[in-house]
Amino acid sequence: MSSTRASVNYKKQDGVLSVSHDAKYIFWTVSTPGASPTVTIPVADVTNLQQTPATTPKVALKVFVGTESYVFSFTHKEKARQEQETVTERLRVAFSHVTKTLPSKSSSTGPGTPSGPSNGDTGQPGALAMARAVGSKTAFDDGWYDDNKLQYDFQMQESLLKSDPALNARFHQARADKPESVSVAQFNTQFWSSRLHLLRAHAIEKQQKQGEYNVLPEIRFTRKPGEKDGDPDIKQLHITKEQIKLIFKQYPVVREAYNENVPKPLKDVEFWTRFFSSRLLKQLKGEKISQQVDPPDSILDNYLDRAATGPASIAHIPHFIDLEGNEQNHSQRKGNRPDETMRPGKVPILQVLNNLSEKMLSHVAAEDGEAHGPIGMDEETFQQLQLRDLAMEDVDNRVVLHVREQQRGKAGDDQAEVSKEAALFAQHDPRDVLSTLQSDLAPSEGDRGLEKAVGYDPESDTEDDEDEQSAGRTNGASNAPHVGAKRALTSATTSLLSSVHQQRAAATADVSSLSGLSQQVFSSLQTTHNTTTEFLHYFWTVFLTSADSASRRSELASLIATLDKSLDRISAVGDAADAEREIKVTAMKQRLKEQERRTGRKARYDADLVPGGRKVVDAMIKPTRDAVGKAVEEYRKDLGV
Repeated sequence: MSSTRASVNYKKQDGVLSVSHDAKYIFWTVSTPGASPTVTIPVADVTNLQQTPATTPKVALKVFVGTESYVFSFTHKEKARQEQETVTERLRVAFSHVTKTLPSKSSSTGPGTPSGPSNGDTGQPGALAMARAVGSKTAFDDGWYDDNKLQYDFQMQESLLKSDPALNARFHQARADKPESVSVAQFNTQFWSSRLHLLRAHAIEKQQKQGEYNVLPEIRFTRKPGEKDGDPDIKQLHITKEQIKLIFKQYPVVREAYNENVPKPLKDVEFWTRFFSSRLLKQLKGEKISQQVDPPDSILDNYLDRAATGPASIAHIPHFIDLEGNEQNHSQRKGNRPDETMRPGKVPILQVLNNLSEKMLSHVAAEDGEAHGPIGMDEETFQQLQLRDLAMEDVDNRVVLHVREQQRGKAGDDQAEVSKEAALFAQHDPRDVLSTLQSDLAPSEGDRGLEKAVGYDPESDTEDDEDEQSAGRTNGASNAPHVGAKRALTSATTSLLSSVHQQRAAATADVSSLSGLSQQVFSSLQTTHNTTTEFLHYFWTVFLTSADSASRRSELASLIATLDKSLDRISAVGDAADAEREIKVTAMKQRLKEQERRTGRKARYDADLVPGGRKVVDAMIKPTRDAVGKAVEEYRKDLGV
């Protein structure tokens, strides 16, 4: 379904009110060309709608979101009431869809999920009240994949910038160098539209939390050498509040001992010091207790024989696998003895690990159905787990790409030229053309016809080629070498090998290598490259729009001026690199003079041995320069200059 749009006035500013194609968001955008939505309202957060009566001349719609409200006045001269009814009806359809997708009131809400009060007295539509009751987890899961929500989630963008210093520097530098015709909202929209995958990954990362772990093995005493020679080592224990909470959660017997003995007769520090040296700790860790080595504790030893209590032992576990039924089908009482891992009574640590695993699993929030619920999975889960690739006749679910030719509207001259060439070639008979090509390429009287066709002469030398070139210049012909000449073959070989070397260097070279540039110059070059790339992205986005208007032409002119400034900044970086290289050259000459004075031998000076300089900067930034040149060329061609 296409998006619904209407001309409205909000806070004395003209703009466009639109409902997204999926009916999940309401957007209000100012009338400035290229502006991004200023107000974004999730439909699920709307609590009520109010519209002006049909008898009043003013047409307005009031949207309530919690304690806030938004009033949109429809400004179309002839279709204001019609646009208001269209928007309202679209929202009502969205609310009814929310009602259908939410669980019914009679269904189970799951453990720990309180059912909300009846919405009959709240004055809100039923669908809106139920939309407020949707779990926050599900709502956020949908936000991970919603591009519109990610693009306008400023808190998430700020959090990502704080976690990524390189992206933060790139963002602020590009915003500082943007042209004045580009607003901050437009820049933010363009910048984040190409980085939605980073925002989505950061949102998922922020929602992830560290699970429980066996905390006792992570806590141990550390030894600190005595202050003086001969003094015994000092044992230190470092424990955090989070670790104490985990201990109480995983080992309820420790919580019981703590509550009964702190603050009297033991203080907090004394309790933990005695606990990590006690037999109770070894029992909880599954280690064997030695009566001779492990010192007794008059208080904590009283808890050795107490059964572990906690969520795992008191929780109701559904009886869906009968482990004791194995004794009936395959009894071990009269056969071989079970494996050691199947006898937890013989190895205490096995029983401890099993109990701890049960407790940790019991603390995890349940994602499946309740224990007393129906056995099996629902239809939606079955459809997700079904192996669709094994179906005999599966529906083709490939993504259909709708390619829009952005230059079709302004490529009239090029199409005319192509049409002329096509008409010219259409006059030729294909059989005559093929016959001519075959006669040119076919061997003739034992000679190689292909070499003859391209004009390659293996007997020629470089001097003959140069004579031909000079003769051509004298006659006013082109200076390009002949296809079959040795100079052309040498040039082609050099170009090919240069491309191979560049590809190999890009694939295998050390990224940290600066090629003779200092870290400061390289950082400046990197920042300049990043900002130039951002402006190039924005230029092509504006340039390839089919609508031609005065605001578009003005914005393009500002972007071209900004790109010219980027070239000036690249030249400034090259000047700084040359200045640094000149200092290195001067130092190298000074060292050679001192060496010549000491040894009496004249040292050979080679300037190529000093890396860095403008040459390195130009080599690194060449693709960016070419991209800027292409943008300027297309812009001038569009203007007809």
